[in-house]
Amino acid sequence: MAGWAERILVCVRPNPESGRLVRAARRMAARLKAEWVVAYVESTAQPPLSAAEKLALAATIKLAEELGAQTATLSGESVAEALLSYARRHNVSRIVVGKPVHSRWRDRLRGSLLDEIVRGSEGIEVHVIAAERLRSEGQQAAGPGREPSASRPLPYVWSLGVVLLCSGVCWTMAGRFDKSNLIMVYLLGVAAVATWHGRGPSALAALLSVAAFDFFFVPPQLTFAVSDTQYVVTFGVMLVVSLLVSTLAIRVRAQADAARQREQRTEVLYAMSRELARARTAAEVASVASRHISELFRGPVSVKLPGPDGRLGGLHATEAAEARESAVSNWAFEHGRMAGLGTDTLPGASAIHVPLAGTQATLGVLCVRPDASLLPLSPEQLDMLDTLARQAASGLERAQLAEEAERARLAAEAERLRNTLLSSVSHDLRTPLATITGAASTLLQSDSLTDGAQRDLKQAIYEESERLNRLVTNLLDMTRLESGSLRLSRDWHSMEELVGTALSRLERGLGGRRVTVSVPADLPLVPVDGVLVEQVLVNLIDNAVKYTPAGSPLAIGARAEGAAIQVEVVDAGPGLPPGAEERVFEKFYRAGASHQGFGLGLPICKAIVTAHGGRIWAENRAAGGAAFHFTLPLGDGPPPTVEQDPDGEHD
Repeated sequence: MAGWAERILVCVRPNPESGRLVRAARRMAARLKAEWVVAYVESTAQPPLSAAEKLALAATIKLAEELGAQTATLSGESVAEALLSYARRHNVSRIVVGKPVHSRWRDRLRGSLLDEIVRGSEGIEVHVIAAERLRSEGQQAAGPGREPSASRPLPYVWSLGVVLLCSGVCWTMAGRFDKSNLIMVYLLGVAAVATWHGRGPSALAALLSVAAFDFFFVPPQLTFAVSDTQYVVTFGVMLVVSLLVSTLAIRVRAQADAARQREQRTEVLYAMSRELARARTAAEVASVASRHISELFRGPVSVKLPGPDGRLGGLHATEAAEARESAVSNWAFEHGRMAGLGTDTLPGASAIHVPLAGTQATLGVLCVRPDASLLPLSPEQLDMLDTLARQAASGLERAQLAEEAERARLAAEAERLRNTLLSSVSHDLRTPLATITGAASTLLQSDSLTDGAQRDLKQAIYEESERLNRLVTNLLDMTRLESGSLRLSRDWHSMEELVGTALSRLERGLGGRRVTVSVPADLPLVPVDGVLVEQVLVNLIDNAVKYTPAGSPLAIGARAEGAAIQVEVVDAGPGLPPGAEERVFEKFYRAGASHQGFGLGLPICKAIVTAHGGRIWAENRAAGGAAFHFTLPLGDGPPPTVEQDPDGEHD
């Protein structure tokens, strides 16, 4: 069988001796170096599990997981068919089952599981492992983990009452309806008992129905004697049909319950996964997981995550966690294993503590306190809880990775800004400093300079000092704006005066350019911080000077538009690169090949204009050049009147 991977399927049942079966299969898998799967089959033909059986099955499944097996819960009407179907789908080469310990007459009545598996194996090896017999005679009598029927008499009392009710209905119908109609009434009662109370009470109802029909309605009446032997066939058929009806009713009910549970589990998984996909933070993930798990298990749920000190704390809870549960949570977190209620680790706890295992480490603990009606939890419910916990862990891990990615992005952005700032400082600060240092050293070391040469050197020192001052001022202004410490000192100002002051400050830098100013005389005053708005104009004009040819003209205009004043600075240069209209207002961005300045002038303009409640934008002109526009609100109150003296100047 070269190239064929061995795979072993182990069938376990809800009884204590299944542990030996699992260990034997583990040894076989280790010897063959094979994968192995431990499966339990939920069969609609089997009665519901008792509390002891649920605990025994949960212990077996947990043992299998601890020994390294995969676990699966199958469902189907036939245990053998479900196992063989799974084996064929997953290329199982060996099936391991336990040796039957019950008497042979039971196999003759119900059929042998082992015989069914062997007949349908078709090339799959079947291994039978001898099971450990129970030492307790009381357990043997009631079955492993099975509650004796005597401890549950109420369903049988109900079956007796239903038969009596059916007999009363038939008594009123007797003489007016055929006896076959009376039989239908009894069959209806048997079906009702089977639907409500299960196999045992329905079998009793079937026997009592035959006896009641014979006693009350078959001549001679009020005796069990039968005058006509044909009624014997009627009784036999009635009994068989009653048992078949009860069996079918039980199976339909079991299938409906199983389908409803599967639908509920699927709905919870789908809804939770859909909401977790939209969750962005750990708090949102915890809220989603807690809500859905609480609805499924009908009890309070809390999610505990480690804090900066490593101690678990409740991130989201539907009920405050009790202090005594903290030790159980810490144990589950440290060991990465389920603990608490219904487990073999600290079972005295009032909640189940499930570790939220990520790909790298345990992220936290999910604490669930199920409703008492659900206890003890079945293996399917424990598997469901584990699946939901894994989904929650994946959501938490994704949220943590998103937070780490955001921190990494911010760190990279900070590093990029730092490098840009250092590059700008190394070029833009060193250039004026070198010029100032060179001119000053020449003045100090040379005594033979002419008056014109000394004046030129002094002029260079002054201009470079001014340039250096603007660079440092921009850095400080940007720091103030980003820190939120900027406070506007609003007052009423004339745009004509603000433009004139800005041009005066840049008189030397304009280099004799022709500047056209268009500000209407009737333009209203604006409530602004004059120093800051003047800085906006200085930065815009200085930016135009840097990026346009020497001697090219500039135009500055202002006009009223609605409840605001719009100001524009227009140049006749090459214009902005395509797509740079918005980026020019980003920090450290410089359009074109020029390396003058830090790239902070325009961002400062945007911050100041935005602080005043206005907006700023840039665009390329159709006739060539770039235009920068910004608006300043006029405010709610009326501006003060501006009077002119006879010479046409403002007072």
